[in-house]
Amino acid sequence: MRSFPLACVALALAHGFAAAEEPAGTALGKVAAGMTPGTWAELPTEGYTAELLKAQHHHVLQYTSAATWEPKSRQVLFVGQGHYSALKFLSYAAGANRWTLRPTPPWWGGDPATGKGPIGHAYFNNALDAGNGVLYVHQSDTRLVHRYGVAADEWTTLPEIAGAATGHGTAIAYFPERRGLIRVLGGHVHAYDDKAAAWSRLTTERLPMGPYHNFAQSSPAHKAVLFGGGNGSKDVYRLDAAGKIAALKPAPVEVGVNTAVVTVDPVGGELLVLHKGGQLFACDPTADAWREVPTELPFALKGSSFDVVATPVPEYGVVLVFTGPSKGTKVWLYKPAPAKR
Repeated sequence: MRSFPLACVALALAHGFAAAEEPAGTALGKVAAGMTPGTWAELPTEGYTAELLKAQHHHVLQYTSAATWEPKSRQVLFVGQGHYSALKFLSYAAGANRWTLRPTPPWWGGDPATGKGPIGHAYFNNALDAGNGVLYVHQSDTRLVHRYGVAADEWTTLPEIAGAATGHGTAIAYFPERRGLIRVLGGHVHAYDDKAAAWSRLTTERLPMGPYHNFAQSSPAHKAVLFGGGNGSKDVYRLDAAGKIAALKPAPVEVGVNTAVVTVDPVGGELLVLHKGGQLFACDPTADAWREVPTELPFALKGSSFDVVATPVPEYGVVLVFTGPSKGTKVWLYKPAPAKR
């Protein structure tokens, strides 16, 4: 396993990684507490600007819809990349209510000033092991997944996914019950076992789904990883803790990076799909049932799901959503409403 130099302790403290608990009465907590189910609210934050997102002539929210929430340090962590532009590592600390541009991960190997280097986007390539405080980032168009220890402020690299197909538009999710990662591309599913420090294939045949721009999301409430979609696809699958994959009913709309924002209800565990047409759908993976959720979006999608990134925040029962310039460059909270029984 390759390892990169450990950053100084002062840097970790500056980003709030040493604190296990956030100060009481944060802006995030106050806004979330005042919301009713089914509503949206703006979260005013410091440092969230177009300049923070900018990567040469583009920005780092292109071609993605998923970030991560690290509960121990109370932070949003996100590694994104602009189109043929630089890669950036961003964080939002709830305690300080502030966004920060963190040092460029050493594994990227490009030039942050010019953007020249390995190309790609975030897609669904950010995932988090909440129990151990570890961020995983799948480097686009490679067989490499990099691991960031939040408390230690250290990057390492997992063993290569030997024999796996490569390409842009991959997706990963961390599965706590299986103690490892799930990696999806074009119908092929691989799993990484933390204990064995090795990858294996979960499918011998290609599952029907789009060739790329796939999604993968962990649903802790249902002890499952939900995945599939991609260009031209409505296919959705459920992977359980025993490693069994089951096809769910097709989504009502195409599901993938280029057509929808895909996240999870942080409390009920339903898959949430915000389609570029402005419709919000929810899927109960245990009941295998889809429903349309009435919603009044605070931003105009204008026929495109691009520039909208989401992450569930279970501690507050909300989904935190941050948007790019075309959608207003703001931070929003959405509090899902449970399904009516």
